[in-house]
Amino acid sequence: MQLSFAPTVDGDEIQRRLELLLVPGPLLDAPLSLRIDRLARSFAGYAASYPLPLWAPGLVIDNEMRSLTEALLPMAEIRPLFERLLKKGCRFSPLLSGCYLHSSASWIDFLQRLHPPLPLANPAATLSRLAEDFEARRRFLFSLMLPHHYGGGFDRYPLQSQWLSGWLKERAGSFIRGIRVLDSACGSGEGTYQVAELLQEAGYSGRSCEVHGSTLEEIELFAAAHLYFPHDPQREREYRARTAPLLSAADPPRLEFYLDRVGSVPQREPYHLVLCNGLLGGPLLHDEAGLDAAFAGLAARLLPGGVLLAADRFHAGWRLRVPAERLKELMQAHGLTPIEVPEGIAGKKEAVLVQYPKGVARG
Repeated sequence: MQLSFAPTVDGDEIQRRLELLLVPGPLLDAPLSLRIDRLARSFAGYAASYPLPLWAPGLVIDNEMRSLTEALLPMAEIRPLFERLLKKGCRFSPLLSGCYLHSSASWIDFLQRLHPPLPLANPAATLSRLAEDFEARRRFLFSLMLPHHYGGGFDRYPLQSQWLSGWLKERAGSFIRGIRVLDSACGSGEGTYQVAELLQEAGYSGRSCEVHGSTLEEIELFAAAHLYFPHDPQREREYRARTAPLLSAADPPRLEFYLDRVGSVPQREPYHLVLCNGLLGGPLLHDEAGLDAAFAGLAARLLPGGVLLAADRFHAGWRLRVPAERLKELMQAHGLTPIEVPEGIAGKKEAVLVQYPKGVARG
């Protein structure tokens, strides 16, 4: 599915677009019902034999609780049912391998990490509710794919933003035909809107600048384009309040969000500026082959003379595993000359010099 959205917060349009992603209505069928009933019996046996307090919101869990729960009610029995239900409710293939369903050591770890928390410890009861109630299923899916700690938020890279603000102002008259900016691996989109704010502050008008955000995950894409967090109303309110002046301006930058994988061959026209924050060399992308493909893809998305910016907030362990010097080497291997910046790394794609044979007119 190749999705692309221009931002809107119109409720009717959001609901119409949401049906491009999610299947409304009840999803419970006979095979799923039988498997949920089987899980309900397993949970009843677990509850009857578990010698410790059952999970409830706010309970502090320890290793004994964790190991006993996994022994009596293993995630291997629970996980496939949630995956089956969520895939049945999506018109795309959700990337569930990186979510809490796979990274939680036990069922109570999963319950503890999910925000907002589920009201019940019984996974069978939760599955039955999600299968019958579209609104509950929608909130659950967004909470699963957009957990609160995932790199969302404005002003995460203040020194990069400060440098970029100066860079844009210095070149305000250089982009005669307009400027194109990409926030690659944009997540829930805060960085995309923030670079659009910087363009606006630097004097770029909507007719002369395009700002795109790209991500490989459909729920992230939808949240970014619609400032939409049904599982977190406070975050949604704050997000929309922050972006309202930008989106309601008389001539805002032209914004668009689309699906894209960082390391793929680009399908769009190249950009003057590409940002790729919170990805390179961290938990989601740190193997050598993946990093090499990512830098190749990012370099291919730049126009000659264009600039790549990449910063992160990874803990020191990831920086030891993939140091900044290694990232700079990979940049250089793909034709980018490192630039000194106060936060993260940056590289410029050098302009290609055309060599004319002697005696040939240069037009």
